[in-house]
Amino acid sequence: MIELSIPVSISVSTLVVEVVLFLVMVWAMERFVFTPIRGAWAERDRRIQEGLAASSESRDEIERARAEVQQILAAARAQAQEQIDAAVARGGQVRDDLVSEAGVKFREMLDGAQGEIAAERERDAASLQGRIVDLALMAASTVTGQTFNSPDVRQLAAAVVNREGLG
Repeated sequence: MIELSIPVSISVSTLVVEVVLFLVMVWAMERFVFTPIRGAWAERDRRIQEGLAASSESRDEIERARAEVQQILAAARAQAQEQIDAAVARGGQVRDDLVSEAGVKFREMLDGAQGEIAAERERDAASLQGRIVDLALMAASTVTGQTFNSPDVRQLAAAVVNREGLG
């Protein structure tokens, strides 16, 4: 076996230029690529935290509404009991009429309260879904450098949010 030995020579000037170019590229990548990406991530995380805080506030409002409904129901029950006691004192037919009326009022109040809670929940879900779609489109715009203002793109994003159960 014949070995050919080729002498390796390193040019110091070429090495210095290559090291300088490498350091300039590392600096440029950090300044113009990685720093904006980190900023976009931090902004995205901040907006997500804001959305979660808003969702938490909505839950707190729902809990307060539930407590208010419980108070209303307790008041309605107390009123119904008073009406029943008075009806028992007056007699058969009057008692039956008052009990029936109290039950109807109770159901109406309950139905109304449940309707309000459901409407509030739907409004909050729609608002949160809109914010999630906005955040997703903003993040996509920031990452890709393109704008996504088309109604078709917004509808597609909303469909994905609905499919994934985020809205």
